[in-house]
Amino acid sequence: MKKVRKLIVTLIILLSLCLPASALELVFSLTPDLVFPFLTDGTTKYETLGYGGMLDTGVSLFNYWNVGTTAGFYAVPKLSSSKFAENQPKNLFLVPVGLKTGISVYPFSRLMLGAGVSGGFSIAISGDSMHYQPWYKGEVSAAFRINPSFSVGLTGSWVDYQFDSWWGNSLMQGLTAGVSLTYRFDTNRTSGSVSATAEFDDYVFPLLYTIYKENSFGTVYITNEETAEIRNIHVSLRSKGYTASQMECGVISSLGKHKTQELALTADFSEAILNFTENGQIPAEVVMEYELLGQKRTAVSQIIIPVYNRNQMRWADPAVLASYVSTSAQEVLEFSKYLVGISRRSLRTGLNRNMQFAMYVFEGMRLAGIQLDSDPSTPYDSYHLDPSILDYIQYPYQTMLYKSGDKDDLGILFMSLLQSVGIETSFIATNDDFIVLFNTEVTSERANTLFYGTDRIMILEDDNVWIPISMKALSEGFINSWYKAIEEIDYINETEEDYYFVGISDAWTYYPPAGFASGENISLESSEQTITDTVETDLVRYITAEFGPQITAILTKIKKEGASITLYNQLGMLYVRAGMYSNAIPVYQLAAKMGSIPAMNNLGNIASLQNNLEEAVKWYRKVLDLDSENATAKANLRRIESELEEQQ
Repeated sequence: MKKVRKLIVTLIILLSLCLPASALELVFSLTPDLVFPFLTDGTTKYETLGYGGMLDTGVSLFNYWNVGTTAGFYAVPKLSSSKFAENQPKNLFLVPVGLKTGISVYPFSRLMLGAGVSGGFSIAISGDSMHYQPWYKGEVSAAFRINPSFSVGLTGSWVDYQFDSWWGNSLMQGLTAGVSLTYRFDTNRTSGSVSATAEFDDYVFPLLYTIYKENSFGTVYITNEETAEIRNIHVSLRSKGYTASQMECGVISSLGKHKTQELALTADFSEAILNFTENGQIPAEVVMEYELLGQKRTAVSQIIIPVYNRNQMRWADPAVLASYVSTSAQEVLEFSKYLVGISRRSLRTGLNRNMQFAMYVFEGMRLAGIQLDSDPSTPYDSYHLDPSILDYIQYPYQTMLYKSGDKDDLGILFMSLLQSVGIETSFIATNDDFIVLFNTEVTSERANTLFYGTDRIMILEDDNVWIPISMKALSEGFINSWYKAIEEIDYINETEEDYYFVGISDAWTYYPPAGFASGENISLESSEQTITDTVETDLVRYITAEFGPQITAILTKIKKEGASITLYNQLGMLYVRAGMYSNAIPVYQLAAKMGSIPAMNNLGNIASLQNNLEEAVKWYRKVLDLDSENATAKANLRRIESELEEQQ
């Protein structure tokens, strides 16, 4: 008997040493049982039914594993049979003591299912006879949780009490069924709520406030300090004045008591975050809606979100600059509307509209006094090469207000103005220049109609002609900036220098425009005549460079080969594309005298463009006299005659 006691005490001490030092949940369970000993091997020894019960004590580990001690008492009536002596004791008494382990799971809030095994040594008493032998037990249970601490359930088990052996010689074997009463005591205090803390990967960039709906800016840790596990935890974030809505960060299906789980932190920030002109903090609330034993509850925790000022960004991903490119800021819209309005009154119909618009926007910026001024505190030339440091980038309105900016600031303003009038832009960030490219929407197949070769243009993946403009050379005018950009691109290609290329439309899918405006009255209007004269000078240089060699080549060919309708029409078309109508008219007239119907149609077109409608009618009628089914002449004649009727 002493050996048995010593062994049990030793087992209990070893078990306690294995338990964690932190606070535990103690479990006490009382289970009155009925015993059905019909599985006992050999001759039937017992009545159909016995009775007794077990008292279990232990601890709950990891919210599902239970370990502890168990002890009990059972009375099993012996069978009243002639096979036994009349003076034989009528009951077998069993006193089991041992260890128990098992698991508990909670498929539903108030339903607990369990399974476990136990074993140890028991005292078997029958009259004056007493034996000590091992016993084993396997058990399943189902319980209803009245509250987090107390539950009532049903248990069923298989038991085996040996006789003078470890296995194979059962003294009593059978099934038990009973009612369990379980009480759980948590030695660790609980607050009766759920709390949240947060860690941040970096400060929040106000410029990128829209991307935080889908991109995490930190981690939120949800800790359950309720009296039981919680379920269906919906975690959301809100900040009064700085979020447009209370946005859900995620859902946790179940969280055990004293457990913590993390979620990515996201938020639906509002434009108000753009008011941060200095680094600051935003008070926010993490809202946790959850269920405890089927009851809905809500907990709120306060957190502080660190925020950079609205001008800061890192060059880790240069596409971030797309967020500065705004087509909705009032200052941008007003300035671009003014410049494009001037250009529309002076457009040359034979030349590319996007190029002419870009010329007016570029020269309008320059003539308004906007100039390159490298930021001494965050110079573009060094800062854009280090993605780890914070750069200060101006919004378009700031560049307009200060009338100066670094290369990237000027590029952002130029792209904003172009994008606001529907011209697609991209940029290339090189070591010492910021190059803006704009889409002419001229396909590569038609490039030769506007450019002399491809040396001064770029054909991108969309197969369109794009023209690069250097922000470093803003003060030198459109044409020089164009040529300087080409030189820079040729250099970096030759030296295989690294550079960033970003398409604004593509970048906007990840970094939408912030659209921040000052609300101030910023006037940058310069003389319309000055802008027009400057652009006309640019156009002459462009025409001379791109059309001059082609015109010279055809004139030389005419001298060598003699006059022909084909050569005259080619020459006339070049003059038209260059907007040199006064040069094109006499050439087409020569071709018309030689019977060229296309030349006559073109003379009618030029007269129409110059609003000389009677002259245009004359030429279209000449075409129809020679070719009565000429579709071009018929359509144009109907249009002009209709206009003349309206004028009468």
